[in-house]
Amino acid sequence: MAEHSVLIVGGGPVGLAVAALLCRRPHADRWRIRLLEPRPAPQWSAEALDLRVYALSRASQHILQSAGVWHALEQRRVSPYRRMVVWEGAYGAATGQLTFDCAELAEPDLGHIIEDRLLRACLVDQLRGQANVELSFGVELATIDRQSGSIVVTTQDDQTVEAAVLIAADGSASAVRTQLELPTVSLPYGQDAVVAHVRTEKSHAQTAWQRFLRTGPVALLPLDDGRSSVVWSMPSASAEKLLHCSDAHFSAELAAATDHLLGRVTEVGDRASFPLRAVHARQYCSARAALLGDAAHTVHPLAGQGMNLGLLDAAALVAELEAAARAGEDPGDWRVLRRYERRQKGKNVKTLLTLDVLHRLFTRAGPLLAPVRATGLTLVDALPAAKRALMREALGLTGELPDAAQARW
Repeated sequence: MAEHSVLIVGGGPVGLAVAALLCRRPHADRWRIRLLEPRPAPQWSAEALDLRVYALSRASQHILQSAGVWHALEQRRVSPYRRMVVWEGAYGAATGQLTFDCAELAEPDLGHIIEDRLLRACLVDQLRGQANVELSFGVELATIDRQSGSIVVTTQDDQTVEAAVLIAADGSASAVRTQLELPTVSLPYGQDAVVAHVRTEKSHAQTAWQRFLRTGPVALLPLDDGRSSVVWSMPSASAEKLLHCSDAHFSAELAAATDHLLGRVTEVGDRASFPLRAVHARQYCSARAALLGDAAHTVHPLAGQGMNLGLLDAAALVAELEAAARAGEDPGDWRVLRRYERRQKGKNVKTLLTLDVLHRLFTRAGPLLAPVRATGLTLVDALPAAKRALMREALGLTGELPDAAQARW
């Protein structure tokens, strides 16, 4: 077994980003990387816009630049948004609206909407041809065996893979986390998020629109082709009905939910849904294994922070692995992986709890709560310093960041 061998389970953007970042470090040739993913390799087409999209922050953009894929993403398809409008009640009312504009920070945008399939395809393209990387798609984990100086994984097709460290980036239902018996705390919301791409009568104006409803937030995210990506949280029973209703009914319900802000909904694409819950692993690591991304934490999507947190995990873990290798430490040593956990866990818990509180605050009934919420949004909107601080936080421009998440120019 190579001393600096890494096994990544999970071929989503976070797992692929770990591999790509390791390959871009000053001494990349010291690493031997194997990645296992049960799904087939991603296939992206310019003609079809993936239903699953992410709102990526500036810190995530920097990480993808460090991984060597941002230029390829820009060359294919990215959708910047320059404003974000959040409101409760009627749009344009005297109170209850908060507007963020990138011009207030002298930034070119507030982030980018990027398709999952495109992001994975660009990362895979970056990794193919790397002599020290082996990508195995269509391969599923079977068992994990920890030995004194390594960790050994057996796959469903009886392959055996040995490595110094196992990185679990296999999602919220992580098979690695389950096998290693790492406990979690779960907060189910009894809600699903309905997602779709729609075309509207009026332009989205490169603005991310989000309205807080008593049943959950509804967001319209601007896409490059003029459509908007819908992320609509609601009770599970309501989501089930909207998944199977006619396009006309869905269009009418969505237009009403967004206060007819963009006029009529003139076109509806495919629809899907996923259950909402907050999940947090009590431990991010154990001997020779570390969790990151959704395997370690899953948050409410109301602020679109899930993938941003995962990419920051990837950058932080790579920084610790590289520092350990430079110092002559075993990268799978528990003390090395604990440094990654200490670096990320507190920040991730803070974000999870903040989003949980916001969700509960805006969906709770009460005669006094609605005016308090509306006044709060209006008050923040009237405080330029507070708005700038919130925008910088959302862009990932505050706090101690891994070097891969910092500007490269």
